[in-house]
Amino acid sequence: MFCREHVAQLRDASESIESLGASVVVVGNGTPAEARAFREESAVLFPVFVDPDRGAYAAAELRRGVKTALAPRSVRDGLRALRSGHRQSRLQGDAWQQGGVLVIVPGDGSGELVYHHADSSGGDHAPLEAILAALGQARA
Repeated sequence: MFCREHVAQLRDASESIESLGASVVVVGNGTPAEARAFREESAVLFPVFVDPDRGAYAAAELRRGVKTALAPRSVRDGLRALRSGHRQSRLQGDAWQQGGVLVIVPGDGSGELVYHHADSSGGDHAPLEAILAALGQARA
């Protein structure tokens, strides 16, 4: 449903993100109860929404499948997360769905996509530096 390691990075950087005039919003594909529990366990203050039908994932062209979920990189990144203290808890949501990051800024009546990262495998997260750079450029 949510990658705890990546959400922890966003949580820790939320002050920097907000200083650039942006907000963090997380979308998962589990249930509302799972999102509430995740939000509490992860100690995040930003909104956590769910999209169990994965319509937002499809619209954002985020990857889904066995090959992406079980890619060799996923194992390596999973071990890295484990060494960093992040533990895999009970599986929630769609295990095959990969995440991503979209940075959308207000535009002419709609949002303008200024950054898009589709995770290629579990543990392939958008670099925080790239997210902050996109926000900084959009603000300039």
